[in-house]
Amino acid sequence: MLIKDLAERAGVSVKAVRYYESRGLLAPARSANGYRDYDAADVLVVREIRALLSLGLTADETVPFVECLRAGNDRADVCPASLDAYRLRIAEIDERITELSRLRGELSGLLADAESYRTEEDA
Repeated sequence: MLIKDLAERAGVSVKAVRYYESRGLLAPARSANGYRDYDAADVLVVREIRALLSLGLTADETVPFVECLRAGNDRADVCPASLDAYRLRIAEIDERITELSRLRGELSGLLADAESYRTEEDA
């Protein structure tokens, strides 16, 4: 299938497909006229990539999942490397939550201090 057909079936733009290809996530065959020739498996791969990107993974972090699908698995997340990628992303999210909680506490303290200062000044 042509790139525009793949993009339409997978629900992404042609630009996104080209980007995935540039990152090595897709490797289409070339037809005699030089056009990219994608197959049905590529639709699944692109959908998986899109889903993983929506969870905050980078294109590079989707590689284990793509490789898992390309190895013939029904799911992209049943391979050990995919599970490791999930674990790593969860750890990154936990770190962000901790940092955001710290910042929230600091800002709340500054707000409380500023509000009490203004109240004292108004009195």
